[in-house]
Amino acid sequence: MARLPLPGFAEVGRFALIAGLTALAYALAGRLSLKLAAYLADGAATVWLAAGVGAVASLRFGAAGVAGVALGSLAINSQVLPPDAAFRFALGAAAEAWIIGYLPRYLQPFSATLDHVSSVAKFALVAAPLGCALSALTGMLSLHFFADLPAGAVLRGLWVGWLGDLLGVYLVAPLLLTAARWDWLPTNRGARLEGLALVLGMLALTLAMMEYVEPLRPAEIVLFVMMPAVLWAALRFSVTGASLAIFLSALIVLGVAVVSYGGLAGAASLRDVFALQVSMMTMALGGLFVSAALAERRYSEMRLDVLANHDPLTGLPNRSYFQDFLGHALARAQREKSQVSLLFIDLDRFKHINDSQGHEVGDQVLRIVANRLDEQLRADDFVARLGGDEFAVILTHAPASRTPSRVAYKLLQAPAEPFRLAQRRYAIGASIGISVYPDDGLDANTLLRQADLAMYQAKHRRSGFEYFSDELNTVAQQLQTLESGLRQALERDELALLYQPKIDLASGRVVGLEALIRWLPGTGASVGSEQLIPVAEETGLIVPLGRWVVRAACEQWIAWRDAGCDPPPVAVNLSPRQFSDAHLIDDIDAILKETGMDPAHLQLEVTESAAMDNPVRSFGMLEALRQRGLHVYIDDFGTGYSNLGQLKRMPIDALKIDRSFVSDVLTDSDDAEIVNANIRLAHALKLRVVAEGVELADQVAFLRQNGCDEIQGYIVSKPLASAKISELFARRFAF
Repeated sequence: MARLPLPGFAEVGRFALIAGLTALAYALAGRLSLKLAAYLADGAATVWLAAGVGAVASLRFGAAGVAGVALGSLAINSQVLPPDAAFRFALGAAAEAWIIGYLPRYLQPFSATLDHVSSVAKFALVAAPLGCALSALTGMLSLHFFADLPAGAVLRGLWVGWLGDLLGVYLVAPLLLTAARWDWLPTNRGARLEGLALVLGMLALTLAMMEYVEPLRPAEIVLFVMMPAVLWAALRFSVTGASLAIFLSALIVLGVAVVSYGGLAGAASLRDVFALQVSMMTMALGGLFVSAALAERRYSEMRLDVLANHDPLTGLPNRSYFQDFLGHALARAQREKSQVSLLFIDLDRFKHINDSQGHEVGDQVLRIVANRLDEQLRADDFVARLGGDEFAVILTHAPASRTPSRVAYKLLQAPAEPFRLAQRRYAIGASIGISVYPDDGLDANTLLRQADLAMYQAKHRRSGFEYFSDELNTVAQQLQTLESGLRQALERDELALLYQPKIDLASGRVVGLEALIRWLPGTGASVGSEQLIPVAEETGLIVPLGRWVVRAACEQWIAWRDAGCDPPPVAVNLSPRQFSDAHLIDDIDAILKETGMDPAHLQLEVTESAAMDNPVRSFGMLEALRQRGLHVYIDDFGTGYSNLGQLKRMPIDALKIDRSFVSDVLTDSDDAEIVNANIRLAHALKLRVVAEGVELADQVAFLRQNGCDEIQGYIVSKPLASAKISELFARRFAF
């Protein structure tokens, strides 16, 4: 049989300390109550302040608080009652405290700070009345049966005792329960002066009534002075202010009773006692309910403010809040002659996580990154989520400070620390762009734009973070002009294709053509694909642009065939964004059908990185293309991160070795070995090999010696227009 664990010495000591302190506080409050408001045989008081102490002790400390109430009640009542009666009063007080402490916890939800109307109702209208009724019933029946209290006085004593305990709870408990929320009290000078005026007004009006009202009854002071003051405090100073006003009002009224009558003794008329108790209860309940209702409204406003100004996913400030804060920071920096740095943060390869693992995992990653960024910053720094995987940090610092660089280093390291989600390990990289006020801009929009440009520069250079420069602005304007012109070029038919031949090294014949797009604006020089494609990728124009290239290449091949030119297969490049487009297959099917193009003479070139980014999806896409009779080449091979096992299973026809390796095969032994290894790997996988960027005869000799199948480059021909390239179809090249 398992033995119950015994409490440790520390637990016993804590229990004893809480019980002892509670007993002391209860006894002192009870003694004060008997001095000021003893009403019936020293066994009932008009206001039993100790009940409020007991209620708080039970709510806060549970059994230890209840035990302290029992000890405190026994101590105070044993001074005025026989030991057995004092013991029964102690049991009643303990039961009262236990009920008040237990019921609110049972009737969840409950807030011990009484800042919700439902919590005030559960505490003040359910738990407190029941607990106080049990205590009063225990005390009065004990006096009746064991101390010869007359039957006629039992009902009166029961009523006075119940209301007295209830008043003690209403007056003392809210003050003690809300003491932890004193930070809610306004701290500005105007609010303090208003609070002081309220207290002085209560005292002045009370003194005036004592002077000019005859006869003066304490209940009148409560109704005409204290009630308005408590409601004012509830409206202006929240739950804490209302609780403090209720307690101060009780002290003032009891003080008036002492000054006027020497206290609320048994000689006071029952009508006056009841009038005072009811008026004070009305005052306390009115103040508590009004303050709780206003607190709920304040919470609602705070929630609405959070929803309006904070990102619901990460809890960070949103773009709207960021714009406001940045505007205020710039205004303050202008006054104080300081600097403001804006750090624009974009996560690297986050889209890959979203696409491969789903948005739920992506959202968890964003929460982790947001928490890490927030932890790295000082209390007066500001971090916001602007949307997607973009964040921004605002730093205010002295001129010529290295603070932005130090913070950028820390922010780069924060998300890079690996973490686990759903049994997978992740490490997120980031790129940061930095703009500085007033050097890079004088307003929020300019600084954000400059930081965004710097971020893209950092992403392009893979440098981690970059500061904005005028060169970036010039480049951005050029790209903007290019984007605008490219949109118009699609509409104005200003695009054209040039073709670069691919030569078979064994026969010297042209065995393929690569179609390369050019923009021929009405004014100015032509713009090549190396400039067009990055802009089209970024702006989303790559899909319609790529569709145009495929159609134009097919139409041109049909035109060559119809002219009797016997054209070789033509290849078009698919960008990563095109390759991930769900409509790619449908678009190609439609073009093949409309143009009458033979699929066997259409080649598609996909970059290694695009093919390996999502292998499962890539396999399906490549297989669908192969089933239609199309030939697929892996472009820029060697620059990505191919998995050889996946590469072996991919339905492809050839590999194209990137020009960066071919250009230095004669001078760099590493590049020479890489090219040789790639050729042997491709042949082992039964794939053809095409070397790009061949410009020298010695390079051709090296490639032929190592078994390369095809070459492409300036040694053969530059990209040519359709009319000129057709002249090379029948030519045999000798190197």
